[in-house]
Amino acid sequence: MAKRSPKLALRQSCVLDLIEGWPAGSFLEVGAGIGYMTRLFLDRGHWGLCYDLDRASRDHLRHNLKPYGDRIRVLDALSNLPEASCDYLLAFEVLEHIDDDRRVLADWSRYLKPGGRLMVSVPAHQRHYGPADVRVGHVRRYERAALFALLGQSGYQSVRLVNYGFPLTSISRRLANRLLNSIPEQAEKSLEQRSLESSYTRPPVADKALSLVSEAAYRPFAILQRLFYQWDWGDGIVAEAVKGP
Repeated sequence: MAKRSPKLALRQSCVLDLIEGWPAGSFLEVGAGIGYMTRLFLDRGHWGLCYDLDRASRDHLRHNLKPYGDRIRVLDALSNLPEASCDYLLAFEVLEHIDDDRRVLADWSRYLKPGGRLMVSVPAHQRHYGPADVRVGHVRRYERAALFALLGQSGYQSVRLVNYGFPLTSISRRLANRLLNSIPEQAEKSLEQRSLESSYTRPPVADKALSLVSEAAYRPFAILQRLFYQWDWGDGIVAEAVKGP
């Protein structure tokens, strides 16, 4: 799998902090990309299903998750999945690609048991919307209040929001926007295409920049960001909530 970006590395660290102590159970992950987040849950004793709208992503998932055997199954469609069949519903960096986020969240939530847990992540702060968002097909970034309201209106309770990434991802976002400003936008690709390919395609200039950074450099920032979880400063939000009866 490709080298992680700072935001992915710090998101994974944040999620691991939040799911510590979660009982092992079954999950459904939607918009699973190529499996970066999926593996976190499998490595901690969970099992389940994952789905992505993009066929190439599903091929990547089957290849990357093959070592986990029958503990994970990649779905080609959600339509045959029984309702209220999963303990956990996961969606990382997905809602920001979808115009009608409330409708799609309601669709996904049918598969979560009452009392089951939802975890989602989204980019934070609409004022920071820039070239990096356009290139990967984002239609929005989220404010805490809007995400809190969306989850409440969708039947979720005990909502907890955590901002992650500060201060590193604030810097990396600015650098990414500068780099991408110098690259012609992929005008030949639709918003949907850019969204579908965002998990496994990256401009060569971004890969080159990441090749200069050791992943060991992320570790101090993974610890530092914990001091700022409760503040609305981080570049991304992770939300967890419980599905109401």
